[in-house]
Amino acid sequence: MISSSNPVKGTLNPETINREGLVPQRYDLTNGRPVYLFFDKHIDIVRIDFIFDCGTAHQDKFLQTASAIRLLTAGTSRHTARQIAEFVDFRGIVFDSRCDSVSSSLTVYCLSRYLVEFLPLLQECLVDASYPQEEFDIFVSKRRQTLETAALKPSHVARCNFYKGLYGSSHPLGRFATVDDVDRLSVEDTRRYYRQYLVPSRMTIMLGGNVPEGTLDLIDKLFGSAVTESYQPLSLPTPQPGEEREIRLPMPNAVQSALRVGRLLPFGWSDVEYARFMVLNTVLGGYFGSRLMTNIREDKGYTYGIYSQTQIYRGSMAFYIFSEVAASKADAALQEIRNEIDRLCNEPVGIDELQMAQSSMVGDFIRGIDGVFERMERFSNMFACGVTELFTDNLLGVIKQGGISPSELLETAQRVLSYDNMLVVSAGPMA
Repeated sequence: MISSSNPVKGTLNPETINREGLVPQRYDLTNGRPVYLFFDKHIDIVRIDFIFDCGTAHQDKFLQTASAIRLLTAGTSRHTARQIAEFVDFRGIVFDSRCDSVSSSLTVYCLSRYLVEFLPLLQECLVDASYPQEEFDIFVSKRRQTLETAALKPSHVARCNFYKGLYGSSHPLGRFATVDDVDRLSVEDTRRYYRQYLVPSRMTIMLGGNVPEGTLDLIDKLFGSAVTESYQPLSLPTPQPGEEREIRLPMPNAVQSALRVGRLLPFGWSDVEYARFMVLNTVLGGYFGSRLMTNIREDKGYTYGIYSQTQIYRGSMAFYIFSEVAASKADAALQEIRNEIDRLCNEPVGIDELQMAQSSMVGDFIRGIDGVFERMERFSNMFACGVTELFTDNLLGVIKQGGISPSELLETAQRVLSYDNMLVVSAGPMA
C-alpha cells in the first residue's frame, strides 16, 4: 500500500523565498522505494524521471552506462524498437536520458491523458529491456561520430584535460571515452551493466505536472512489488591532482583557443562559505555584467563570452572559468583573468556591484523555479548529488540584501581564489 508524507508549506517571492514548491510530496511504494510528486493541475503534461543510483563510476568499460540508459526503450522481449517508437510517436511522448559519474536517469514527457495506458509499456522497458544488437550498433555508430567530432574541438579537449588534471587520470571524473573505446564495448557489456545496476533497488521515481488520479496506485502496482535488495552506495575516491599547473595542448588546425582556469574547492556544499563563494563567482564571471565579461569581452574584444561557475559533484566541488578566444589573444586573455582574480583578492567589492550581483542571483533563482518542471529539475539534480535544502537556506542567506559584506567576500577570495593555486589549461593554435 502506498503511503505519503506531508508536503512543505510556505510562500515564495523574491524577498522571502522559502521552500514552498521546492520540496515535493513523498510517497513510499509497497517495497519501500520512494516516489516524489510535484503536482500542477494547470498543465496537461506529465514528466516522469527514473533516477538510478549508478553512473560511469560503476562501469568497467567506457560507454557502458550511456549505452545501457540510452537503449532502455530500444526493445523488450515482447515489443520491438519500432513498435515502441510507433506507440510513443503517435502520442507525442518524448524520451531523454543522461548519466554522470554517480547517477543515470530516464526522463519521459507525456500528455496526461495518455499516461495510464503508457505506464505498463514503460514498466516493461525498464524491467525487460532486451538491447537488440542492431539498436546497439546504431548507438555505437552515432557515438563514434560524436567523439570524432568532439576530438577536433578545443573546448572539448580543454575540458577533458582540465578534469584529468584536477582529479587525476584514474578518478571517474578524470576519465573520458575516446573513439578507440567505442570499439571495445559489446552489447553484452551493456546488458551486464543493465542487469547489475539498472535495477529496482537503485531506482527512484519522480513525477511532475498534471498527474491523473489513480496514477500513484498504478505505479505501486507496476513497480511496488519488485524485490529490492540493499547495496552499498558508491563513494568516489579522493582526487589525485596532477603536478602540472599549466597545460598547453597544441591544436594547429583550430581557429580559436579554448581556456579553462580553476581548482577544487576546499569546502562542502553545506558550508556557508560555499554560498559566499557563489556570490564571489557571480561578481567575477557569473552573469553578463560580471568583471570578466566587462573586461575581456566588452573592453578588450578577445571573446564573445567568458564565464565562471561552480559545479557540485558527490564528495567534491570544482570552480572554473571557461572561454574560447581568438588564438592570438589567448595569453593576453589569461593575463586579464589573472588581473581580475588578483583584484578580487586585494580590493573589497563595492556595495553597488555586490547588490547587482545579488540581484542577478535572486533573478536566476526565481527563473530556475518558475514552473513545475523547473522545480522538478532542480530537485532531481540536488537529489542525485546528495544535496539537501540546507544548500538553499545558505544560498538565500547570502543573496538577500545585507546577507554578506564586502569584507567577507574579500576574506573568501584571499583564502580560495589565488591564481597561483589554479590549474590553467589552453587548447588551440600555439604562438
